[in-house]
Amino acid sequence: MSQQNLKKIAVRHFSTFGYEGTRLSLIAKEAGMKKQSLYSHFKNKDDLLLQVNEMVIEEEITFLQSFFYQNLTLSLKDTLYALLVEYKKHYLDSDNRNFMFLMAFNPPTPLRDYFLQNYRLYLTHLKTLLKPKFLEEPDLRIDPDDGPTSFITLLDGLLIQLLYETPKDFDNSLRIFWNIYWHGLVKAK
Repeated sequence: MSQQNLKKIAVRHFSTFGYEGTRLSLIAKEAGMKKQSLYSHFKNKDDLLLQVNEMVIEEEITFLQSFFYQNLTLSLKDTLYALLVEYKKHYLDSDNRNFMFLMAFNPPTPLRDYFLQNYRLYLTHLKTLLKPKFLEEPDLRIDPDDGPTSFITLLDGLLIQLLYETPKDFDNSLRIFWNIYWHGLVKAK
């Protein structure tokens, strides 16, 4: 089995069981190999975790870049709303988002700074991609530099709904808060 496939299995295990609950023996079993064979790919559990995190961050940044490229012509309003909906879909279809949030909010103590630094790198990419959209909006009430942070705050709150509650709770919160958020961003016409 390839190292990439082993990492995909590991993402699922770390996302489901957390760092402490993940067992290399179960990852190996799912991959159809013995635990000792994992050590030909990874030094130890921490090495596997760090390599998985690197893969996840790269894939999530690619997801963002692809989303913004595909939606280049959308208005700020349509871009932000579509991104929220896409995040929900992406979260439900991929273990990456759950892994990334779990490690950002509840990392193994010795690796805390590493995971926070990587999550900040991801957020920096998101802010960089969002900023031009905020600069294009002529009726913005807030400083365009503050726009990406305001959106990420909304996004984080909605994603917590998925992490701790249900997709239905996400939809309900999006329904409630979208208009409040949007009308707070732009001047009334």
